[in-house]
Amino acid sequence: MASLKRLRFQIQRYVERRFSTLLLALMAAVFILYSFASMGTNTAKVHKTEKDYFTEYIQSEANPQGKASGANGASGLDAVSTHNFNARLLKQYVKELYDLRPDYELLAQDENQVEYVNIPQQNGIISKSYLENSASIPPKWLEEVRGKHSLVTGLLREKVKEINKEMAAKVKYSNNHPDETINMDSNLLFKSRGNGAVIVGGHANDETWLALISTRLFRKAGGTLPIEVIIPTREDYKKDAEICDKYLPQLNAQCVILEDILGLTPVIKKFTDESESIEAYIWNRFNDIKKEVAILMSSFDNVLYITPENIMLKPMEHAVFTKQLFKDKGLFVWTDFGLRKTLVDFYKIANVEIGKKKKSEFGLPLTPEVIENLENLSNEVLQDKTNFHDLEGTLPFKQSESSEIIIDKRKHLSTLLLSMYYNFNGHGIYHPLLTGEKEGYWGSKETIIASAHVLGNPYYSINTNVDSNGYMYDDEYHGVSMLQYDPIVDSYSYEAYMKKFSKKGLSKLTWKNYQRWLSASSERRSPLFLNMNNPALRPIELLRDGHVRKENGDRVRLVSSTSYFDNKLETDIWRVMNDYMCYLSIDCAYVNKHFTASQASEKKAFCNQDMKEHLLWVSS
Repeated sequence: MASLKRLRFQIQRYVERRFSTLLLALMAAVFILYSFASMGTNTAKVHKTEKDYFTEYIQSEANPQGKASGANGASGLDAVSTHNFNARLLKQYVKELYDLRPDYELLAQDENQVEYVNIPQQNGIISKSYLENSASIPPKWLEEVRGKHSLVTGLLREKVKEINKEMAAKVKYSNNHPDETINMDSNLLFKSRGNGAVIVGGHANDETWLALISTRLFRKAGGTLPIEVIIPTREDYKKDAEICDKYLPQLNAQCVILEDILGLTPVIKKFTDESESIEAYIWNRFNDIKKEVAILMSSFDNVLYITPENIMLKPMEHAVFTKQLFKDKGLFVWTDFGLRKTLVDFYKIANVEIGKKKKSEFGLPLTPEVIENLENLSNEVLQDKTNFHDLEGTLPFKQSESSEIIIDKRKHLSTLLLSMYYNFNGHGIYHPLLTGEKEGYWGSKETIIASAHVLGNPYYSINTNVDSNGYMYDDEYHGVSMLQYDPIVDSYSYEAYMKKFSKKGLSKLTWKNYQRWLSASSERRSPLFLNMNNPALRPIELLRDGHVRKENGDRVRLVSSTSYFDNKLETDIWRVMNDYMCYLSIDCAYVNKHFTASQASEKKAFCNQDMKEHLLWVSS
C-alpha cells in the first residue's frame, strides 16, 4: 500500500514537472513571437529620423485639433477646372479694362503735361486750397482721364447689376423648387469657397522663404486658416520646389503657380505686343496688380491678403470672418503713418461729390448723429481752414496700408477690378493723383480703398493707429515693424468712445484724443499683424549686416516687448528660421544664393556659430 502511494506521488510530481516545462515553453514561445513583432516595430522606429518626428511636430502645429489637412479652400470644386475658369474670367475682365485705358498719346503731348509743385502747408492743415495748388492739370488731360474713368465705373456697375439679377433669379427658382440642386454660382463671379489667406511668393526678393516663415508662425499662434502662396512663374517654383512640395503642405498650405494658370511665359513677355496679348499686358504690370490678381485667383471667397513679411499674431477664423461687421462691410483696410494728400482732381475724375460738412475731425470719423447736427462750413473755411479729407465725400484722413487686407471678393468684385484699372494705369495717372506726388510712390496701396469709395461699396477703415515696433540702441530708436490691430476690437472701442464723448463737442472727437484713450487700457486694442519689413526676416543678412549683432559684439532684439507679447515672440521667430535653415537644411532660393552646394561647410559653420549663438542669446 505504501509503495502504491509512493508511485502515485512520483507520477503526480512527474506530470507537474512536465506541465510546468510545457507551460514555460509556451510562455517562452509567446515571448519570442512578441519580441520578433516588437523588433519589427522598433526597426521601423529606428528608420524614423529626428527630422521625421520634427515634421510630425510641425504638422501638429498646423492641425492642433487633429483635423484633416488640405489647403484647398474651394471645397467641392475641382482645382484644375476652377483655375481654368478663373483664368478665362480674369483675362475677359482685363481685356475690357484694357479697351478703356486712357489715350496715352494724347496725355504725352507737351501741352497736356501735368505739373506738380511742392508748397508748404499752412498751420499744419492739408486744405482744399493746398491740394488744388499742388498740381496743375491741363483740361484735355483731365477730360480724357475722366471720360475713360466714367466708362469703366459704368461698366462695373452694370456687371454688378447683371450678377445681382442672375443670383436673384436663381434664389427665386431654388425657393420654388426645393427638391432640385441649383448651381448658385455666376459666370461673372470667380469660383471660390470658404475663408483663407493668400500670400504672393517668388524668389527675386525671397518672398517664398518669407511666406514659409510667416505661415509657420501663424500656425504656432493657433491659426488654422488654409493658406495659398501664389507663385508668379514656374522658374520661381523650381527655385523653391522643396518649400512648395514638402514644407508648405505640412502647414496646410499650398503653392499656386500663376504662369501655369494664365499662360504666356514671363521670359518672353517683353517681346509680345500687348495689343495682341492680354497675358502680356498682365505680366508686364504684374508687380502693380499682384494683390488683386492673387485675391481673384485664390480658392477663397473671403480672403486675408498679406505680404510675406507679415506675422499673424492670433487666429482669425472666428475673430474676424464670422463677425457681423465683416458680413456688412466685406472689406477691412488699415491705416499707414502718413496723412492723405489725394488731389481734389481725383474726385472730379471719379465724379465723387464733396460735401460742406465734416465727416471726421482730424481723422476720427464722426457718427451720423453728430454730422446731422453740424452746420455747413463757409466757403472760406472749406477752402483754407479745414482739412480737405475731413469733409464729407472724401477718403479717410490717414493714408491706407495694403500689406494686409481682408476682403469678401464676391461682394467687392467691382472694387478689385477698379483697383486693377487704377494700377494698370497707375504710373503717371492714378498713383500721382492718389498720393499727390509726381512719382506716385506707393500709390498702389491706395487703390483698393479708393475703388470701394468711388463705387460706393461698403468698407471699414480701422481707427486704431498703426504702431511702430523696434528697439533702442545708442540712444537712437530703430523702427523695424508695423503693428496693426484687430478691426473687431477697434469697432467696439470706437463705439464705446463715441457713446461716451460724442456729446462733449468736437474738441474731444479728434484722432489724437481717441488714440490717447485707446492707449490708456490694453483691452481697447488687440494686435493682429506685425509687419516686419525693415529689415525682413532674412537671418543671414540680419546677422552679417549688423542688424542684430553690432560691430562691437553687442546684440539687440528686433521686437520690443509690449503689453500684448513678450520676448518669446522673437525667440519663436529665430527658432523657426533656425529649424528650416539649419536643422532641416532646407533647399530654397534664399539659402542657396548665400551658400552654394560646394559651400556646405560654410553653411554648417554659420549655423553652428552665428545662428546658434544668437538663438541662445535671444532665448535667454
